[in-house]
Amino acid sequence: MKILCKCGTVIRDQTDYLPHKAYVIGDKDYFEFLDLVDAAILSKDENRERLLENVRGAEPSRLAWECNSCGRLFFDAKDGKLVEYLPQNSKANRIFDRPGKPPIQ
Repeated sequence: MKILCKCGTVIRDQTDYLPHKAYVIGDKDYFEFLDLVDAAILSKDENRERLLENVRGAEPSRLAWECNSCGRLFFDAKDGKLVEYLPQNSKANRIFDRPGKPPIQ
């Protein structure tokens, strides 16, 4: 996927582990997702695999990207279109990239 920003920069989403891409989870969806995770982890019955599939299929997030030039944020809307926001400082703030944070193991 490629997004053409109004500043002229092309935002590329063609691989994983991108510093300018994020999965954004709303507060309400986040807690519902945690409940699914807890149920799968704590389950001791034979339905555990089905519960794990529920977690994998939940997808409580929407995608977001940041332009590396102007900092404009693009969010995947419910209708499949992109909604964009421009930060007041009009620069890339690298808000999705958390340098120094150790990877989750």
